[in-house]
Parts: sequence; structure tokens; C-alpha cells
Amino acid sequence: MATTRDRYIDTIRALAIVRVIVYHALGVAWLTILFPSMGIMFALAGSLMAASMTKSGSAVRVVSHRLRRLLLPLWTLGAVGFAVMLLHGWPSDDPTQPTDPKMLFWILPLNTPPTSEWGQFFNGVLWYICTYLWFVLLTPVLLPLFRRLPVLMLGLPFVLLYVLEQHSFGLSDMVLDPARDFCTYLACWLLGFAHHDGMLQRLKWKVVVPIVLAAAVIGGWLTWIGREESHFDLTTDAMPNAFWSFAFVLLLLRFRPTMAWLARMPRLERLIDLLNARAVTIYLWHNPGIFAVGLLLGSFGLQAEEPTTVGTAVLLILGTFLWTAVATLVFGWVEDIAARRRPSLLPPNRRRRGPGDSTAVRSPATATS
Repeated sequence: MATTRDRYIDTIRALAIVRVIVYHALGVAWLTILFPSMGIMFALAGSLMAASMTKSGSAVRVVSHRLRRLLLPLWTLGAVGFAVMLLHGWPSDDPTQPTDPKMLFWILPLNTPPTSEWGQFFNGVLWYICTYLWFVLLTPVLLPLFRRLPVLMLGLPFVLLYVLEQHSFGLSDMVLDPARDFCTYLACWLLGFAHHDGMLQRLKWKVVVPIVLAAAVIGGWLTWIGREESHFDLTTDAMPNAFWSFAFVLLLLRFRPTMAWLARMPRLERLIDLLNARAVTIYLWHNPGIFAVGLLLGSFGLQAEEPTTVGTAVLLILGTFLWTAVATLVFGWVEDIAARRRPSLLPPNRRRRGPGDSTAVRSPATATS
């Protein structure tokens, strides 16, 4: 059954996906400041998760639905990834072997699954899948707590993150890394709840602006003092990332521009639809594409790992987009099966608009939701 969707939200998510691909391909650190995509993606996912919980009323049904939408595309990637790793052989001196119990994280990614050296480009972005999974599993607890104590819950992630940054409690990186990622983006996920419940729209700008400025100043200051290590890449430093992402997401979700202009650009609107409908596939498969295109460019003597010329960078970006488009055509139908829709190379265009309507009707939310 079709559901009403917000074209502003869909456009933001599409921009976030494109920014992720460009950042991973070129490693341009300042892009994480200009547009903190991961915080945005978690916030939008939190909003749609709250919508599903509110509409369904059954936590088990909602969580199982989200898991299916997430895991089937992941298992497809894992099947191809394992084939590649086995084809190249597993070095005997590799600390990770196929029989390692942690390989079960490829089935249920409660942590980032391990790989051989040849599989690293398959799991390089899976920390997001792991963090998303924890958010989904804990939303039946987080959502009612947030609705009872919104201010306290929004402050809690920063306290937890500070504690983790100061004390490891003897925990291994295997536990600390996903816990740190969870705390870094928890406030953004909760802002998604606030967005769905209409809390952000009820906040007056005279309240929103000081909060945004305070969080941005703290995040910016922490980024500046840690610049020698982070090189202004927010993904390398959790605390400034948490504050900056929170400020950016709060401003972005409170700002509600009309999107009527998009209806006059049907091709762009269709592209945004496609990026949203195949978001999980695009996210999972773009990183292997960067690796493959890099190998191809390297065979021609071009340095693609850290491109030093505009030409090489353009070739790497274009090649990555081409790879991702082909991979989406080849594997995107898995998302249809996960959503219990008829599989197709491209999702159908189901938008219908009334006169002056700034929203659109389309298929149910994608698995990144």
C-alpha cells in the first residue's frame, strides 16, 4: 500500500547518499563538515522508524520488517564477498580465517564482520549497518523513553560518549567501536523521533537557533583543536562529530522549504526516487566499486587511492558512479524481495500529486529508513 512521503526528506537522503560516495572515493575531509551525511541518514531513518512504530503498534512486526529489509541485501553482498575472498585464497598467516566465529556477523551484523585482505573493501562501510541494526533493535525502548523525557534523552548520548572517550573500562575495541558509533549518532536518531512527532516544528526559531549555534560552536571548537590528528575529518573524532551532526540535523529538519519546484523537473524527481528506493544497495556496493575502479586506473599507471590530479579524480568518480549504477541494476531487486514486492530492475514510478501538493505518494520506505 502506498504511503505519503515528503519530497524534502527524500531529496536530503539522496544528497546524503551521493555525498557518501564522493567522500569515500576522494577522501575529501571537509565534506564531512559541509554535509554530515551519516548523521542525516540516521536522523531520517529514526523518523521513519518512529512512523512505523506509531502506525503498526507492534514492535515485533516493525523490527522484523526492518531486519528483513536490511539483512537480505547484506547477505547478497556477503555471498559475493566470500566468493571473491575464497577465489583469491585465505592466507594462512591472516589472523581472520573463514572458520572464525566472528564471521557470524555477516549473518547478523551486531558488529562489523571480519574479512580477509581481499574482502576489506566489502566491509569498509558496514559499521553503518551495524549501528543501524542496534538502533532498530533498541527503538522499542528508546521511543517511549524519548516521548516521556525528550530533553534528558537528547542530552544522554553526549554524556555517554564523553564517558566512553575518557574510560575504556577494560573493554576491547570490538565492544568499544560499535558502542562509540552508537553514541555518536544516537542524538541524530532521536531527532528523527522528534521530527516525526512534530516536536521540532513546534519549537520556535528563537529556541532552535541558540541550540544549533551552541552545538555547532562546541563541535567546531573540538574539531579545530583536534585538527592535527583529524585533518578536519569528522569521521575520525566522535565527540566533535556528534555535536556538529546534531546541530546540522536539527537545523535541516526544522527548516521546511516548499518543494513544489521539484515537480517541474520530472527527471531529477525520478532520480531522487531511484536513489531512495535503492539506498541500501547503493550504499553497500559503492565501496567495492571504488576499489575495482582504483585497480583499473592503477593498471594504466594512475594513482587512484589518493588522486593527485583533477583528471584522475574525475575518472574515479565517474567510474564509481557507473559501477554503482550497474550493481544497483544487478542486485537492487533484492530490496524488492525484502520488501515483499515484485522484483524489478528499476522500481516503478508511483508518484501521484494533487494541485499544489508538496508531498508525494510512493512505495513504502526503503530499508535505510
